[in-house]
Amino acid sequence: MPPNIQKRGNLYHARLGIPSDLRDKFNKREFKQSLETSDRQEAEIRALAVVSKWKRQIAAARGSLDAIEKMAADIRVETDYSEPHVETGMTGKDWHIESIADSFNDEEKEIRFRNIAMGRKTPFITFLDKFLEQWEVDQKTKDMASSFIKKIGNHFKSIESISRPEVLRLVRKDSSANSTKTKNFAFARRYWKYLEDEGIVSLEARNPFSELNLKTNKKKAEAVVRKAFSKADIESLHGEALKSEDRILGDLIALGAYTGARIDELCELTVDDVLIAEGVQVLSIRDAKTKAGVRSVPVHPELKTLIKRLVEQTQDGYLVLNQTSNKYQKRSNALGKRFGRLKKKLGFGADFVFHSIRKTVITELENAGIPEGISADIVGHEKKTMTYGLYSAGTSDKKKFEAIKNLEYKLEI
Repeated sequence: MPPNIQKRGNLYHARLGIPSDLRDKFNKREFKQSLETSDRQEAEIRALAVVSKWKRQIAAARGSLDAIEKMAADIRVETDYSEPHVETGMTGKDWHIESIADSFNDEEKEIRFRNIAMGRKTPFITFLDKFLEQWEVDQKTKDMASSFIKKIGNHFKSIESISRPEVLRLVRKDSSANSTKTKNFAFARRYWKYLEDEGIVSLEARNPFSELNLKTNKKKAEAVVRKAFSKADIESLHGEALKSEDRILGDLIALGAYTGARIDELCELTVDDVLIAEGVQVLSIRDAKTKAGVRSVPVHPELKTLIKRLVEQTQDGYLVLNQTSNKYQKRSNALGKRFGRLKKKLGFGADFVFHSIRKTVITELENAGIPEGISADIVGHEKKTMTYGLYSAGTSDKKKFEAIKNLEYKLEI
């Protein structure tokens, strides 16, 4: 059993010992609190937040300004102070705030604590950690949101000082692309909604980050349109990768050219994803951005030797060798950068990326007269029509194989 929980009767309790030099300050030897559950797994989950709060109190008692602010934020949202203080007539919560504030031997810390706990002057990012902790999205999204919300915090001195006119001025000064501004201010809007839900800001006032009427910058939108490589371009890229003795990147380019798969999809393929379906060797793509992206892609005849070699050479079960994951668990990160340097070396600009190979595949299939529905099933695009998009089980692997054989390049695989 974890050291911070114990069972008393039918219920689990959280506990945390207080360091000996701080026991007089807290007037007790340990923190204890019922977790109100008899389920051990649920108790362990609840104990995390409770024990974390106690640890912040201990750090605050030692004088950590960050811990003092976080403790004040905890108190700000607490509601279980129903009994008034008999001697002073103060509310239970106000008395609790004053008793803690008086324990600090530093005027700046005392003022900072009172301002946050009583909602007078609260730094914008005070509740950011709590917001991110409860938000059920991937870590990359949390990191992007955290970065932008901290920028907002650098602009505004406190939550209480934020006004809609000032937010609109901030929007006008932002020179980011419209899509970036839309995404970023959506993060701020969601954070503010969290503050409303927690009672930090008033529900009656308008969310200052809502309905910002961001206008599309057509010139910028046109500037970032990705182009398709020509067949000759792909042959040059593949040849240059091999010439530079980057066989792994060359293999990745070949895989992309004969499948139309995204770089992330290719880098997540394992030997277990090489299957036989309907008598056809296929690559089973399971890790995809969309539901339509989960699919099987027939192995082009020109890829069979490459696939065999990759299966035999694998050291970690993945087809694309020796790729460590970045902090978002993406194996494609380093290869994506190597591809960027390669295409730049050959004179390709920002409008050409690895995804451009995917565009080439789609273009080649279209020029070969392949029906759009079959091409969509090969590259993992959603079919928009009701009949095929909603009711069809998809193109057979045999038909996809016949279609994919139309892709022709001169690559030394």
